[in-house]
Amino acid sequence: MTGRQRRQLNHFFVETFNNILLYEEQALSDAGSGKLSVKELHVLAAVGLLEAEGQNTMTRIAAALNITVGALTTAVNTLIRKGYLARVADQSDRRLVRVVLTESGRLADARHSAFHEDMLDHVAEILTEADVETLTRSLDRLSAFFESAAQKQTTGEAP
Repeated sequence: MTGRQRRQLNHFFVETFNNILLYEEQALSDAGSGKLSVKELHVLAAVGLLEAEGQNTMTRIAAALNITVGALTTAVNTLIRKGYLARVADQSDRRLVRVVLTESGRLADARHSAFHEDMLDHVAEILTEADVETLTRSLDRLSAFFESAAQKQTTGEAP
């Protein structure tokens, strides 16, 4: 890897990633989700996805977000207080508590999903089909590397 390529990749991983988050925060604030952080919106997205699959327990949601149940508890309590989530007892096993989106949570999650679809549409406008294929292939490999590295970090193995 050349020095220029190293600088470009570092710029992408630091500056571009931060710009994507800022773009997302601003777009969602403009769409009326300003009371929610991007992390909170990602919790809502995970709850919505797992709720649709009947897997919306704290343990499953935390695993989907790669966070501890304790960290999720803090986030869920905040989102309940804000009116976006609720805890409900499972109908078939009253000992089991499920986390569900409220109507406000569904609306915020829909706005967040629409933002991502819009962002992908804009990316598709500026890249050729070949560029998209190369990018997705490269991102698949990078994603696998970072997932493996993160897993090794949590288990204490060297990357």
